[in-house]
Amino acid sequence: MISKEIKLDVTSAGLAQPAQIAASLHLPAQTDKSPDQLILAIHGGGYHRAYWDPPFADASYSFARWFTDQGKAVLAIDMLGMGQSSRPEPESDLSTAIIAAAHAEALRQIVARWDAKVSVTGIGHSMGGMMLIAQAADYPDMDRIAVLGWANEPMILGDADVATLQAGLIPSGYLATPRPPMRRLFYWDDVPLALIEADEATGSTTPATLGRAALTPGIVHDAAARIHVPVLIVQSAVDTSPAPQKETAYFSGSPKVTLQILEAAAHCQNFAGTRVQHWRRLNHWIDATS
Repeated sequence: MISKEIKLDVTSAGLAQPAQIAASLHLPAQTDKSPDQLILAIHGGGYHRAYWDPPFADASYSFARWFTDQGKAVLAIDMLGMGQSSRPEPESDLSTAIIAAAHAEALRQIVARWDAKVSVTGIGHSMGGMMLIAQAADYPDMDRIAVLGWANEPMILGDADVATLQAGLIPSGYLATPRPPMRRLFYWDDVPLALIEADEATGSTTPATLGRAALTPGIVHDAAARIHVPVLIVQSAVDTSPAPQKETAYFSGSPKVTLQILEAAAHCQNFAGTRVQHWRRLNHWIDATS
């Protein structure tokens, strides 16, 4: 795998101040040609792009490395306002529409670097799934999307009470994510404690804008219905949707909606003992819809 760390200017997304998206572009090794397949990978709340290639874990936990071994490029971005991407001040200047526009602009700039047509798969985990839905509805530049661990049904968040989380949100600013109450939701029993602690130690703050949106029932229902490409929904055995079978109906405009349930896994599929099974299924779905 060849990895390039880049910054992409996304000021045109609508902010009245300069803004950049920090990204890692992972490419298959030993190739000089443009990739045929590109995965746009968007992390969840309290995370950043290292979720897809964690520096604190061995290579077997790297989503990016596994997919580049299959010949696919992976563009992992830090959501605007998170990780090493710009954190606008005041944070209240952000909106989900601006963030979606910034992510679409980052993707556009990367695809424009290549002469050949590239088939793009958008993948969003958790809150990143919410933002992927918003992006795909307004910027139809992706050929298919996979929504991992995001629920359009009223969400369940492990030991955390949704109403309490809503009440605790500040009007504007950047929020620390309460990770210990999320352990039962995030990690299956086979995830080593050392890996859990390392993952928690490398977390990111989250814009209050996104925290508020993610806790708002129905926030992307309309957007989901406006998506006209194949959709894959992945929920783990322990995850955010109380009724995974009901998730497919929200994507009423899609020509094909597929639901996968990952066994022996919790919300953070990339850390589960069954992660390779998850990646294989996901890769097969990408190839089957290409």
